[in-house]
Amino acid sequence: MIPQRNSLKKQSNEAYIQLAFQAIKQDAKLSIPRAAALYNVPERTLRRRRDVMLSRRDITPNSMKLLKTEEETIVRHILDLEARY
Repeated sequence: MIPQRNSLKKQSNEAYIQLAFQAIKQDAKLSIPRAAALYNVPERTLRRRRDVMLSRRDITPNSMKLLKTEEETIVRHILDLEARY
C-alpha cells in the first residue's frame, strides 16, 4: 500500500508544480521562491522547469536502442509477415 501513497503524492505534487509554474507565467511579479512557498513545492524544480528542463517522465530512457519510427517500422513489418501466414 505504501507505493500507492507515494505514487499519489507524486501526482499531486506534480499538479501543484504545474499550478505554481502557471502562476509564475501569468504574474510577472511573482518570484519563483514566493511561488514555491505558496504552492509548497521545491524551488529547485520550478527553476529547472523555467529553464526548460523536462521532467523525468517525459525524457526518453537511455536504454532505448531504437528510435520510435524504427520501432514502428519493425512492428508493421512483423504484422505484415504474420498476415501472410
